[in-house]
Amino acid sequence: MKERILNTFDHIGIFTDNYKRLVDFYVKKLGFEKEKEELLSKSLMKPIFGIALDCKFVRLTSGSVKLEIFSSTTPTLKRRFNHVVGYNHWALSIVNIGRFFQKLKRKKVNILEVKRNDHSVYFINDPDGNKIEK
Repeated sequence: MKERILNTFDHIGIFTDNYKRLVDFYVKKLGFEKEKEELLSKSLMKPIFGIALDCKFVRLTSGSVKLEIFSSTTPTLKRRFNHVVGYNHWALSIVNIGRFFQKLKRKKVNILEVKRNDHSVYFINDPDGNKIEK
């Protein structure tokens, strides 16, 4: 039997030009909780991400799902374009999909339903246009 190296998914990191807007969306609309918020120095950001800028860092959690949101403290980090190559979307595992969608509709979150073979696939977008599937 092959030894399993990976255990579980740990987190998704998202760069944004407006961390308050993203935190508000994930907390108020999707039910995440703020676990941590701090300033990361450019001396730390440069070797990790190649960005010599101080960044606000916020970690959000919902069960075992973790999001790490990064935002420059200066307006020089611009929003990326939605390219096909690279990060495209991430997916949530939902316990009660009907109740979850009712909650999103009450909060005026647009849900895109895409028919695929004999079932539907659903997507929502966060305020930066990042796609989330369920």
